[in-house]
Amino acid sequence: MSELLNVHDVPGTTAHDAIVGQGYFPVITSLENNEVLIVHRGGGGHIGLGGRLDVIRSTDGGETWGEPVTIADSDRDDRNPAFGLAQDGTVVLAYHWQGNYNANGEWNPSLHNTDVRVVFSTDGGQTWTDDDLINFTPINSASPFGKIHDIDGILHMLIYSGSVMGDTTDTLRVGPATTPTYILRSTDHGRTWGDPTLVALGLNESDMAVLPNGRWLFVARSEENDEQAIYTCISDDQGRTWQLLGRVTEPSEHPPDLTLLSNGWLLLLFGRRHPPYGVQGLISRDDGLTWDARRLVLDDTLPGGDIGYPSTVRLDNGRLITAYYTAGTSEKQWEIYTATQAACKVVCYNEDALIEAWGG
Repeated sequence: MSELLNVHDVPGTTAHDAIVGQGYFPVITSLENNEVLIVHRGGGGHIGLGGRLDVIRSTDGGETWGEPVTIADSDRDDRNPAFGLAQDGTVVLAYHWQGNYNANGEWNPSLHNTDVRVVFSTDGGQTWTDDDLINFTPINSASPFGKIHDIDGILHMLIYSGSVMGDTTDTLRVGPATTPTYILRSTDHGRTWGDPTLVALGLNESDMAVLPNGRWLFVARSEENDEQAIYTCISDDQGRTWQLLGRVTEPSEHPPDLTLLSNGWLLLLFGRRHPPYGVQGLISRDDGLTWDARRLVLDDTLPGGDIGYPSTVRLDNGRLITAYYTAGTSEKQWEIYTATQAACKVVCYNEDALIEAWGG
């Protein structure tokens, strides 16, 4: 077992339930004055037609949270959010509009009844536009995921699955699986999307960061069912072409959440979907080329494998806020259609204190 540092032993760390009874697949973003939004799945369990997307707000840096406000609630399963803030202040939400269910509500992927939808807010998430079909129709069967990144005024959204676009002769391949993962771009603050880059085949849920040296680091969950670990890729041309670095977690440790710290270190968090179940992290001090053997523990008390999906934001004051979810019980770890003991949890911790505790 690798050496562990529990974040709750780091001075200044606090932990809270942001919402109870729902909270699947949270994605976090920050506004001004330590105001934070989390979008998450409510209305049902891990899957199901009752699924909707709600947003909760904190105005005190993650210490307390308001009541949920529904953003998307259709007759389909509204799920798998990608969420972020554009340079002009627009809050952008893209999500997977999933209709692959039989009349009795049972999951049936053979129906091929999916879309990608987008909604916006121009007042800090107080009000939202009606949902609309994304303009870039080749990815309508794909799924957005995670944080939408604004890089020099261009939004970058990570998506996976769906049809393979373009020539894949020189595309990275991880394992035997063929699921594509893409970067999609917007030059108008999320209103329209296009200019896709195929990063790899065999990877799905992902995150990325622009490094101090100008390189881009991409981290993603492998599709292969017997593995489902995190791999890293690097780009020297602003995400147009990619080279595989390697696998950095054990099987059943996913999906990734990547945060660039102010000192240049990288914090990679993930759900640990094997005992002890919880949320752990790795730190790299060389731009993602290697990762310390030591692990950061955010939570090691979760009941089973339907957990995790961490999402982190760094506030201007150096406070880090990580959201993640838990569901199920130790006796029955997976309740696919029912949100049994579901919750979105948050851990708030100081970047400087974490770096010092790590030995920086």
